[in-house]
Amino acid sequence: MAFFARRVFGSRLKNTAERAKNLDLALRRSGLMVPVDAYVSFMALVALIVFFGALLNGFMLGYVVTRSLVFAGLIAFVAGLVASMISTAFAYVYPNMMAGKKRRSVDESLPYAVSFMAILSTAGVPPNRVFKTLAMMEQRKQVGLGGEARVIYRDMEALGEDIISTLKAVSDRKISVYFSGLLEGVISTIRSGGDLTSYLEEEGKSLMRLRRSIMKEFLETMTMVSEMFMALMVAFPLIMIVMLVVMSSIGGGSIGGSRPETIVPLIIYGMIPASGLVILLLIDSITPK
Repeated sequence: MAFFARRVFGSRLKNTAERAKNLDLALRRSGLMVPVDAYVSFMALVALIVFFGALLNGFMLGYVVTRSLVFAGLIAFVAGLVASMISTAFAYVYPNMMAGKKRRSVDESLPYAVSFMAILSTAGVPPNRVFKTLAMMEQRKQVGLGGEARVIYRDMEALGEDIISTLKAVSDRKISVYFSGLLEGVISTIRSGGDLTSYLEEEGKSLMRLRRSIMKEFLETMTMVSEMFMALMVAFPLIMIVMLVVMSSIGGGSIGGSRPETIVPLIIYGMIPASGLVILLLIDSITPK
């Protein structure tokens, strides 16, 4: 569909696509094999379809509610404009979302992948065979390098590129800072004729230490979050409910113009779920990914 959109809008959006450098970088990092001009054309086509779809539905709904063609047309235009803006914004950030997902997958599996590479190198396996083995493990979902090992193996075997230029091309995409640093180190070691096994062993130990420090910091943060959970979800609601029940039983006054018996359901069905949602969002934001 993206290439069909490029045939429709390609010449009109050529200058826009050339200026979308951040989008082009996000597309290359995400692994979406779509040229930036085709993707920009796809965004325009989707926005146009969404605009007219929302325009039609908004007009029908607006006319049913207002019985006025003028107000229905105004509602339809606003609905179409808002819907097309939302679809465009989502299409623009989608490559970044996919790139972030790939980066998290690479960073999570990289220490174990490097240790496995070191084992293979110790056994005398050449670098190109090491990446072939990693590609096979990716195919079986035994290691999660975001498909980059398969890309490296494909470029070497199918396109006939040498290992240095292939690793350099993957490193330049900056999918992950740690992964790019690893590939740069492999390139330097191969060029200088150094000991690749020693380099991979040291790099694996360094990444493992980094992973352990990240997890240790995460556990310390979770300790603080658990204290917040106990305060917001257990202690404070319980104290408030007991206090309000006692006030209601002895005929106490109002709080902010509301009777105590009307505030208790708000705490149970409003404040406690909202606090739980905040805690969940906080945990999700601080969890190493």
